[in-house]
Amino acid sequence: MTSKETLQLLSKNLPLTNLHIVELVIDGGTIWNNEIQITDCTIDNINCLCVMFEKPVILKNSLLKNVSFNFSYFKKGLTIENCIFYNYVDFEAGGHNELGNLITIINNEFRGFVNFNDCWFTGEVNVSNNIFLKGSNIASKDQYLTFDLSPIIENNIGFTNIESDCRQ
Repeated sequence: MTSKETLQLLSKNLPLTNLHIVELVIDGGTIWNNEIQITDCTIDNINCLCVMFEKPVILKNSLLKNVSFNFSYFKKGLTIENCIFYNYVDFEAGGHNELGNLITIINNEFRGFVNFNDCWFTGEVNVSNNIFLKGSNIASKDQYLTFDLSPIIENNIGFTNIESDCRQ
């Protein structure tokens, strides 16, 4: 499924289930007003740079190869659950979930580094029971992370406090 086909379905608030998505690109500077629900999919590329998501973003039980959410705001929350990420994942300078709209990252396997450098989380955050094979900086002290509420970061395998963005 191409990015254009994928965006057509998402713009109609339709969930994406059991699909192979070659690419999902939401243009930089976009204010996205539709919920995104992706379940049991294989996705080659997600590229959402500087997108303001006004509705929840949900990724479940999916395989993802290349993922970039740089500078993206998840105002109504982000759920990533039971997924496998094959490469570097970038959330740099993002976050910004509103109070009461959780960012939940649970039961995933990340095979590449997961970058949260310069993120500001204004609502609740739960990062639990994940495997970080190459680590993450979600719990680092010197990567300009801001949590307005104390995050739950527990029961993860791998380092979550790497003091770098580990760019290659």
